[in-house]
Amino acid sequence: MADANIARMRIMLQGYEQQLLAARRLARFKMRRRLAEGEDPNDPDPSAKRHEMVERVARELYETLIYTGSDNPVVESIRQELGKEVGQEVRFTYPPGGRLRIVGQGPDGMEVLSEEKQRASRNALWRITRQKISESMLATSVESAGA
Repeated sequence: MADANIARMRIMLQGYEQQLLAARRLARFKMRRRLAEGEDPNDPDPSAKRHEMVERVARELYETLIYTGSDNPVVESIRQELGKEVGQEVRFTYPPGGRLRIVGQGPDGMEVLSEEKQRASRNALWRITRQKISESMLATSVESAGA
C-alpha cells in the first residue's frame, strides 16, 4: 500500500516538473520575442493589461448598450453574430427587476427563447462581445501604430 502511494507521488511530481519546464520554456520564448520586437523585457507583459481592458469594456457593453437598443455599429455587429449563432433574429429585453431575456423570431412573431437557449445565448453573447471588443481594440492599436 505504501509503495503504491510513493509511486503515485513520484508520478505526480514528474507531472509538476514537466509543467514547470514547459512554463520556463514559454517564459524564455516570450522574452526572446519581446527582445526581437524591440521591447524592454523587464517591462510587464502588455497582454495582461490588454486582456483586463477588453474584459472591462466588454462587461460595460454587455451590461448597458446591448439592452438599451443602441444603434452603435459594434452592438449591431454583436446582435447579428449572435443571431447567426442562434439561427434566428434576436432582440434583447431587460424587464425591471429581472434578468436579460433574449427573444427570437418564432412562428407567431417574437417570442422568448427557452431557458436552455437563454443560457446558451447569454454565454454566446458574452463570448461574441469579448471577441468583437478584442478585435476592435486590436484594429485600433494597429491603426494608431501605423499613424
